[in-house]
Amino acid sequence: MLRIYASLPLRGPTGWAGRDILRGAELAVDRAGHADVELVTLDSLGADRDGRAAANARRAAEDAAAVAYLGDFHSSQVMRSAPVLGAAALLAVTPSATYSGLGGPTLVRLMPDDGALARGIAEWARGTGIRRALVVHDHDDGYGVPVGMMCAQALQAAGLDVRSRPVWDHEDGIAADVSGMEAVLYAGVAGTGAAGLWHALHRLDGALWLLGTDGLAVDRFAQALAAGAAARTRLFTAQRGPWGFYGYEAAALILDSVAAGGGDRLAVMEAARGTRDRDSALGRYSIDEDGLTTASADGRLAVVDGEVVWDRAR
Repeated sequence: MLRIYASLPLRGPTGWAGRDILRGAELAVDRAGHADVELVTLDSLGADRDGRAAANARRAAEDAAAVAYLGDFHSSQVMRSAPVLGAAALLAVTPSATYSGLGGPTLVRLMPDDGALARGIAEWARGTGIRRALVVHDHDDGYGVPVGMMCAQALQAAGLDVRSRPVWDHEDGIAADVSGMEAVLYAGVAGTGAAGLWHALHRLDGALWLLGTDGLAVDRFAQALAAGAAARTRLFTAQRGPWGFYGYEAAALILDSVAAGGGDRLAVMEAARGTRDRDSALGRYSIDEDGLTTASADGRLAVVDGEVVWDRAR
């Protein structure tokens, strides 16, 4: 019996996403009908979630029957589990982690990274006719600061007039910074003041585009927005569909790689990392030399009636 280990959050704030990924993976395994392949589920939630991911990776690495590892969910977890799995020559397929600094000899990433997200935002802004934009980032050195820098660089490369700054401590200085801008892009997470900032920006200029990275795509933020601000809001994500699609494709890629590699760890990993022009529920993609998908990051969300929904308008 060969084993695929799935390390995902099954409880807590991201438990719903982890469960959706797991259901997709289970469906792929069921449909493949491999009686000799078992999916072993490990909960990655814990007081020290990154430590839990490392422990899950060690368990998989030490199991001689393990041929692949589906996970982890958060980028910080992958940073801990990928070295363990790499040392054991065990394929790791993360369906969700986007941090640009991730890597490892056995790691495959199905979600485009933050650099691709920044380029997707810039492409939309240019196509919308935006010429001047202010990029505002939170103070998180692991997300807001680097992603804000990537966004500013991508917007400049797209031909926009761009300025960048940290998020304001008080509303007093906002008006001067926003003057003459056509869009404000916030790179960060939805803290307690995010909706208030959105409303302050909308009061200054009702025509201003209010853009955000995927850290703002949460229910509490959408529910707090007034209708006027919501109508001018667009949120961007590397995600191209429901989480279940990512779980399904992660498991399907692993199963195809197991079939190609005959159950040998090294051969399975090489088959997955050698993926080229694969047609999937996520569209056609290849895996580049760094283990990253070549898919574009063009997911776009709107806020309608207090809910985050896919924005289908072009």
